[in-house]
Amino acid sequence: MRGWCIPGIMRYPPSMEKLTVDTLRTLARAQGLDLTDQELAALLPLVEAGRSGLAAVTDIPPAFEPASQFRIL
Repeated sequence: MRGWCIPGIMRYPPSMEKLTVDTLRTLARAQGLDLTDQELAALLPLVEAGRSGLAAVTDIPPAFEPASQFRIL
């Protein structure tokens, strides 16, 4: 097996659980962000889209992890 789903090398598993607003809130707080429920609900589809994009990447050599960015404009 090759690519980003090799256990112990990459942190993105081949199948990820669906995020909820509560889970996203916990993740945001762990990063020092205090977002409202409305802000979290608006971000949820964007985060899910990013995760889907990462899940679609299957041919990255094991030494590399996909880069991602999040910017609030």
